[in-house]
Amino acid sequence: MKMITVYGVQLSPFVRKVLISLDILAVDYTLKAVNIFDLPEEFKRISPLGKVPVLDDDGFTIPDSTVICQYLNEKYASNKLYPVELKARTKVRWLEEYADTKLISVLGIPLFFERLVKPKFLKQQTDEQRVEENIKHYIPPVLDYLESVLPEAGFVCETLSVADVTIGSFFLNASYADYEVDRGRWPKLASYVARVYQQPVFQKYIESDKKILQLS
Repeated sequence: MKMITVYGVQLSPFVRKVLISLDILAVDYTLKAVNIFDLPEEFKRISPLGKVPVLDDDGFTIPDSTVICQYLNEKYASNKLYPVELKARTKVRWLEEYADTKLISVLGIPLFFERLVKPKFLKQQTDEQRVEENIKHYIPPVLDYLESVLPEAGFVCETLSVADVTIGSFFLNASYADYEVDRGRWPKLASYVARVYQQPVFQKYIESDKKILQLS
């Protein structure tokens, strides 16, 4: 049986979301690296939006992390990624979408890209003024919302779901860019993120990310 292939780079929160989801489902896969700064033409044919990840399941290719995770959840009939109960499943999908839209907008380009990708991989200087403006003005409202909806204990639902994986992946990248949730201002969010990090499926990637980034 052909193994599933994921195209992308592990440090992408969208790719990591799919990889962790595959681990939760206990599905074997191979990761095929893609240079996101110089996408090959053959990749563009399977990713019309020019984004990672793309999943290849025995010739059936699927772009977009959310679509991929929904496909995996349905294919393996496990309901481990999305709960069965309608309201719980809807909440998970909403918070997944919120993270994919809002967290990437404040923790992605103006933070992770500026502080880590530019100096480490592109040999460019960080625009620290842009970073500080983002931290001061744009990150707080997004974290205020998460603080208002996340639980004081446990996860978004009874067990780890795609919502937790998605939110955790973005904050993990933020931590690599020297940004941590202020526990004094957002205590529920800070505790929640710490619980997500403690899960074995996250610990696996935290350790391998450190090797990629050569962090101690």
